[in-house]
Amino acid sequence: MLYQQLCDCLAPLTTTPRQIILALSGGLDSRVLLALLAQYRDQHPQHCYRVVHVNHGLQLQAEQWARQCQHWAAQAGFDCRIEHVELDSALSLEHAAREARYQALQQHLEPEGLVLTAQHGDDQVETFFLALKRGSGLDGLAGMPEVRPLGQGWLVRPLLAQSRAALASYASSHGLSWIDDPSNQQTRFDRNFLRQHWLPEADARWPGFRQAVQRTQRLCAEQSSLLTRFIAPIVENALSDSGALPIAVLPQADPAMAHALLRHWLKRYKLVLTYAQLQVLIRDVIHAKQDANPCLTIADVSIRRYQQQLYVVTPCADLSQWQGELTLEQPLTLPDGLGQLHLLPFEATAPGLALGPLTSTLKVHFNPSGLAMHPVGRQGRRKLKKLYQEAAIPSWLRRRQPIVCDDQGVVAVADHFVRLGASGQQWRLVWQR
Repeated sequence: MLYQQLCDCLAPLTTTPRQIILALSGGLDSRVLLALLAQYRDQHPQHCYRVVHVNHGLQLQAEQWARQCQHWAAQAGFDCRIEHVELDSALSLEHAAREARYQALQQHLEPEGLVLTAQHGDDQVETFFLALKRGSGLDGLAGMPEVRPLGQGWLVRPLLAQSRAALASYASSHGLSWIDDPSNQQTRFDRNFLRQHWLPEADARWPGFRQAVQRTQRLCAEQSSLLTRFIAPIVENALSDSGALPIAVLPQADPAMAHALLRHWLKRYKLVLTYAQLQVLIRDVIHAKQDANPCLTIADVSIRRYQQQLYVVTPCADLSQWQGELTLEQPLTLPDGLGQLHLLPFEATAPGLALGPLTSTLKVHFNPSGLAMHPVGRQGRRKLKKLYQEAAIPSWLRRRQPIVCDDQGVVAVADHFVRLGASGQQWRLVWQR
């Protein structure tokens, strides 16, 4: 039954050869999944398999456990890698360990690769009550999805429909041993408190209680999916080319609808706001005074308003000292994921800024301080700062616009302006992002 569950889960994800990574903690659950995956590999050898053990260094036995996981992986015929991680002290221990684990796994993940983890049905029930404690909405109460994006691949939980008792029975019948982490008994952690105390009492009082919770989770998932199908077209049709959300699309007379639209938009950036944070966003950013420059910061991400549009602003590098050289028909790779600049032969219907003959080497940088130019179609020279304002370039993007210069000054600002006298029909400046 467990093996068939694994096969059914992987079937739609493995129609072509895939990288398959097993996250092996060494506990009962992942130990069972290791045995199941070995059986699967023998029947599906076309895939590329790997086992990864993440050593959080939280227990004295951590190194011993890592060696044990390597031994079990080798016994099953898998290559096993050990990842040592450091935890973010700003997060709770559980949250920090989870984030570090997923970051470590992503280092091994190829495009469209799969990472398998061994969460099961009992974990899912616990997740429901943890979400309920936080006051979560439909998405949180729906629990963990069987498949979700992870980096450039996918996180897969093939055992979510199975109980821990079923896994324990499999381990016993197949003579498997596993690691018992003593921290799983520490009820200062909320999940352990639920597992050790609250849920056993609920099970004793209400037979079938866990199955009822799982039905509720499935209903929440269905309702969330239906809501997304309704909300998604409204958000996608309203977005600007830069991904900004116009405030006008949020109905003031229908707060529930406005909340749903905002939450869906923020999902694009993997941002989940609490109800309180959502109220702060509406009060202090959306409804801020017209002449304000409002901003709500969540962790290291900011939500900002500019010209009645909302933007999500992620941390970026300081590019003020960066400089590159642009040559004909040779792409210049820009820093910090900003794409490439190209100087290509002019074509009337092709994208890009039209330039005339180029008489000197072109330099590229991002620092507009003190620079001015006389753009085509404008009267007189203007500072770049003023031109950026007139072009409605948000303040946080103004030092991320490629400035192309020759020995006479600014030739062009990619996608925006060309200097009077530098335009023509010989070359085109193309910014590919």
